[in-house]
Amino acid sequence: MKIIDVVAAIIEKNGKILLAQRDANSDQAGLWEFPGGKVEEGESQPQALARELDEELGIMASVGNYIASNQWQHNERIIRLHAWRIEAFSGELQNRCHSDFVWLAPERAFDYALAPADVPLLAAYIASLPLKN
Repeated sequence: MKIIDVVAAIIEKNGKILLAQRDANSDQAGLWEFPGGKVEEGESQPQALARELDEELGIMASVGNYIASNQWQHNERIIRLHAWRIEAFSGELQNRCHSDFVWLAPERAFDYALAPADVPLLAAYIASLPLKN
């Protein structure tokens, strides 16, 4: 069975995170996700994520800590989705392949129709945050 590694960015800014809405022409159209994409042969996960964020959003990202992975089977493939924290980036967000963006408090992301694969990554991210007093 073919294994496909995909990376996802949990981009942080001023205590909020970025969700991107999948456009009408994509698989799972209308659902919200963490931006990212497939890891190409010869790339590390951080390299792939930096490339994907440049291609999709037009930003130069500094890939931070690994957060979590989620795996599932889709037809004859196993998809492994790996989330990474992005604490800093340069450039202005450009809408190149999504229909919308939103910055929100991490807990509020559960109020959006998330792509199912992103839900456990969001939960792991929230669990990794320092407790608020």
